[in-house]
Amino acid sequence: MSAGGSADGAAAGAVSSTMLLAVGIVGGLICIYLAGFLGEPFGPVIAGIGAVLAIVWGSDAIRRVASYGLGTGVPSIGYMSLSVGVISALTGLTLAATTLKMAILGPVAGFVVAVIIGAIIAIVATKIVGMKIPIMIQCTIEIAGAATLSILGFAVAIAGSYDVAAIYNNVVATGFIGVLFIMCTMAIQHPFNACLGPNEDQLRTLKCACSTAFLSMTLTGLMSITTGGISWFIVFLIGLIGWIVSFKSFVTASCNDAASTKWAGLWPKVEE
Repeated sequence: MSAGGSADGAAAGAVSSTMLLAVGIVGGLICIYLAGFLGEPFGPVIAGIGAVLAIVWGSDAIRRVASYGLGTGVPSIGYMSLSVGVISALTGLTLAATTLKMAILGPVAGFVVAVIIGAIIAIVATKIVGMKIPIMIQCTIEIAGAATLSILGFAVAIAGSYDVAAIYNNVVATGFIGVLFIMCTMAIQHPFNACLGPNEDQLRTLKCACSTAFLSMTLTGLMSITTGGISWFIVFLIGLIGWIVSFKSFVTASCNDAASTKWAGLWPKVEE
């Protein structure tokens, strides 16, 4: 949704989208599985890192597909994809544990379900609704997959396991699943919405994505207090450090790319 240049030119960037896809999928799944293997206290931290990788990948996919418009479609595709993510994550974990009788396949099953639902939605959007976006199918699938892995990563960080019972008891029954839905939606869709314009730059947008991802990880750490143990503090601390570093980098990049920066002061205490 860049305001200047061609859509293809706006979507091009210094970081390969294929590499981000590979890091998001492989890194996200490995972190989720590794978290289940390690358990307390470091497993939840690894799961949170997996969610961060998925969010950065999803933000880049948002950037590529949204570069074909003017900015109005970013929230729409973000909330739609995260809805798919929540449904896919819970469906995959449940199918693997009950139907397949192989709980270890839960994260992969959730990702596969997301790919299928994302593809169906994109086909309807392009073939029936008539949206003329060449990369709509690919990017919708990517965003749905990233949404699922981000939801799963943070859910595992809270529950300490990808066991479906642990997820339901600690994430769904507590209502945290609703918080994750909103939080991950904002983390994935906000970066490009914040940076779009004639001089939008992929690296700056990805730095913003890192900051929203780590901020989400920080909040996840606070939510995981309810499960006990020391892991909540480690998740919170790593998320906070990551947010400070990435947000500082984003602000620096924004100032460097701006024509000029000037402190305008605070708002007046009384209306003039």
